[in-house]
Order: sequence, then structure tokens, then C-alpha cells
Amino acid sequence: MTTLSLRHGLYCAMSLFILCTTCETNEQLTTPKPQLIYEYPQIRNMPINGSWVGHLNGIDNVSIVPQVTGYIQDQLYTNGSIVKKGQTLFLIDDTRFRAEVKKAQATLEQAEANLRQLQYDSRIYEPLARANAISKQKYEDTRLATLAAEAAVKEAKAELTLAQRNLSYTIIKAPFDGVAGFSTVNRGDLVSPDSKPLCIVSDVNPIQLDISITQQEWIKQSGKKQNTGIQLGSKLSINLQDHTNWPHKATITAIDRGFNPMTGSLRIRAELPNPHLVLRPGMFVIATALLQNIPNALCVPSNAIISTQGKNFVVTLDNKNHPYIVPVKIGAEAQGFRQISPIQPKAITQNSRIIIKGLIQAETLAQNPHSIVEAIPNKKQ
Repeated sequence: MTTLSLRHGLYCAMSLFILCTTCETNEQLTTPKPQLIYEYPQIRNMPINGSWVGHLNGIDNVSIVPQVTGYIQDQLYTNGSIVKKGQTLFLIDDTRFRAEVKKAQATLEQAEANLRQLQYDSRIYEPLARANAISKQKYEDTRLATLAAEAAVKEAKAELTLAQRNLSYTIIKAPFDGVAGFSTVNRGDLVSPDSKPLCIVSDVNPIQLDISITQQEWIKQSGKKQNTGIQLGSKLSINLQDHTNWPHKATITAIDRGFNPMTGSLRIRAELPNPHLVLRPGMFVIATALLQNIPNALCVPSNAIISTQGKNFVVTLDNKNHPYIVPVKIGAEAQGFRQISPIQPKAITQNSRIIIKGLIQAETLAQNPHSIVEAIPNKKQ
């Protein structure tokens, strides 16, 4: 009885061991492999764009300064409004200037009347002097007085012109179409040519764009075809601060003669269409231009790059579907792709499978030399 019990116990133990081993094996067989999405690298022409923060300013910014001394009578524009060329901005009290014009007119009339009288006397005295009917001295005095009267008329005319001009200066007008800034004066303020500007009027269509580029950027774009890169006539794409694209491109109109030795940058000036005057002086925008095009660049999707502590990696799969990490250098980025150069030559080819989804899991699995994954190609490639 004891022997039978022992045999029965051994039989049960072996059965249990076999059952557990079978379950464990089945569990291992049924555990799914990690699934990773991959793409193949592409050979593409990669553009290198330059982007710069640009500052907007008016093409012309005119400080409106009074040319005469007087009291501000009225302001005839709304602060910050769009104005037209010749539109009246300010009126200066013209009472004194009108009086000066009338006085100058009266002086001129008096001088002209005196001249006419002397000219008449000279015509009368000339034949009489030749006939010795009057003294030659009297005729000569009259002739010289006539010359002085002519000079007096010229002086009176100049005084009248000056008085009329001063009167015109009491009406201050916009020099061109643009935007007039806030007024710095109020009605009744005394102003003069030495006063601060009454306001500033800016011509903002087109509006001026200023950027600065580095020596490296200048060298990269050298030799570009016309209307590309950074040269006269080149076009710049513009993004506003809210990341919206401006519908018009800026045209480069001026390039400084040399680089600033303090900053190592070159000043570039462009003009940007601003038909609805949305853009205003003082705004900042992002200007972009193509600097260089790299042909036949090895590229991978941008989301395949792992960046850690200033170093960059991609995860690839070997022929047994084991993930491993490859250090790379990164270059230009465009249209969702990034140029790469493997640190070890030929570590990545066009036939390499680059993980684009499940990177964190792939990076972990790469540490285990026995890990095998299920590789799934990206359907969008």
C-alpha cells in the first residue's frame, strides 16, 4: 500500500510538472511580439532655408515740425488714421500772418507807385537835360532814385512772398499717403520750428523690412540664380507673429556694402506690399529665403530622429528584426524629412528600415540583444 501511494504521488508530480511546462511554453508562444512601424530612407533634394526676424518700418517717416511760431488752432485728423497726400493735419492761428501779408502788399504797392512816379520824371527830364533846360544833376538824381525805387520794389515783392509763405505754413498738410501717428500737442499750444514734432507720418504701402544675415548664410547662398537667395530682386516669404503666412512676398531692394564688424552681420532691406495697411512700423515678422539646395541627400522622416544631450540617433532593424541604435548627424529639414549622415559610414543605406513609430519601445528593446519585434512597413510611404 505504501509503494502504491508513492507511485501515485510521483505520477501526480510529473503530470503537474509537464502541465506547467506546457502552459508556460504555450504562454510564450502566444505572447505577441512588439510591433514597430518603419520606413525606408529616401534620396531627396533638400533645400536649406534661412529664416530671420525682420523689423518693419515706413518707407518714409516724416516728422511734422511747424515752420512758423504760433498757437495750434485745430487738429483735423484722427490720431493713428490713414491720411492722403495734401490732407490738412493741423491749423496754426494765422491772424498775425494775414496781417503781415497785408502789410507787405501795402509796402509793395507804395514802392511800385513811387517807382512809377520816378520813371515818369526820368522820361520827362531826359530830353530837357539834353537841351540844357534843366540841370544834368537833377536828371541824374532822378535816374538814381529810379534805380533805388526798382530795388525797393524787388525787396517789397520778396517780403510779400515771405509773408505769403509764412501764411501757408499755418496750414500743415500730409506730405504723402500714409498713416499719421498720435499728436503730441493740444489746441492752444504754442509751437515753433524748435518744438518737438507735432506727429509722424509714415508711408507704409509698401512697408520697409530690415533683416540681418550672418557671414555663413551669405556664403551659403552665393552663386544663386537671379531672384533667389539674398540678392537684389530676391523674394522673401513672410510669416507674422501668429504664424500666419503673409499673402505677399517682400522684394530685396538694398544690400549694405559690408558686414558690421561688431555683430558680424550684413544688413538687408526689402519692400513688402501692404495694400490694406495691416502691417505697421515697429512690427516684427519672420522672413524666409532659400539659401542652398543639397542634391541627393539621404533623408528620413523627421519624427524618426531621437535627440538626447546634443546627440542624434535613429533606430533601425537588422535582418532578424532586432532593433539597434545608429548615431547620426542631422542636416537640413524640409517637408517633414530630415537629412542625416551616419557617424559610421554605410551604417544606413536606402535599404535600411528606420523606425518611425514606437521609438521609445524600440530604444528600450535595442538594449536587449535577444529582443525580436514584428516590423510593419508604413503604408503612407
